[in-house]
Amino acid sequence: MKKSIVAMLLSTVLAASVAGCGASDTTATNENAQNNSENASAETSEAAITDTSSEQDHLARIKAAGKITIATEGVWSPFTYHDETTDELVGFDVEVAAAIAEKLGVEAEFKEVAFDGGLTGVSTGTFDMMANGVDVTPDREETYDFTDPYAYDHAVVVTLATNDSISSFEDLNGLTTANSAGSTYEAMGIQYGATVSNVDTLGETMTLVLNGTVDATINAMTSAQDYINTTGTSDLKVAAVDSETTKYAIPLAKGSDNDSLREAINQAISELRAEGKLSEISNKYFGADITAE
Repeated sequence: MKKSIVAMLLSTVLAASVAGCGASDTTATNENAQNNSENASAETSEAAITDTSSEQDHLARIKAAGKITIATEGVWSPFTYHDETTDELVGFDVEVAAAIAEKLGVEAEFKEVAFDGGLTGVSTGTFDMMANGVDVTPDREETYDFTDPYAYDHAVVVTLATNDSISSFEDLNGLTTANSAGSTYEAMGIQYGATVSNVDTLGETMTLVLNGTVDATINAMTSAQDYINTTGTSDLKVAAVDSETTKYAIPLAKGSDNDSLREAINQAISELRAEGKLSEISNKYFGADITAE
């Protein structure tokens, strides 16, 4: 009888022990499942954040950074140059670009580079945009998406005042010109059969004409007139004017990533024109309004 009671007690204790172990394992399993679920949820949230970041377009990234990087030469008066007294970067394009940045709600950060380097930097993403009197051409439209034009001009041929042999672009055939590498004016010189020497600044192009190193330079009418008026030289003249209008716009890297940025810049240009700000900046630097076609 005692043995039976003892056996019954041992059986009861053993059953309780087994039941206790089972409850402990179940709890641990539930806790592990909950932890795994929480970890998976956290990983999913992190992935969602990463995906959201990667899905941001160029405009969103610019606004997140709080600034827009703008390529410009800083040596092409009166579009982009340094004030002789303060050495501050100034000019028509500089002020227009800064006004556009303000409309976008970000800071304008200018990066001074050679003309062709600026264009390359835009296409590779080194710069967000370029403001440097970049005119719209069919060739450039294959590489860049342009904004609406914000100014208009004409290309001209500048020669020595005593040179009577050049009166048209066609007369440049077989002669020499000087221009910035990658500029439309360099391309025009080559198109008309000239041998082009590449220089970095507007002043250098004019100096090479003045000292007879080259026969002419092709440049913007506004820049040529500004140089002649500012320096007071009577040794240079505008020998020919291209009848086709040059449209200045902002080049952006081609692709849908820039669709909203282009629309925002177009809206800014439209507002600046309606407010009279574009005209005001133009008159400040050119003494005339070149912002209306």
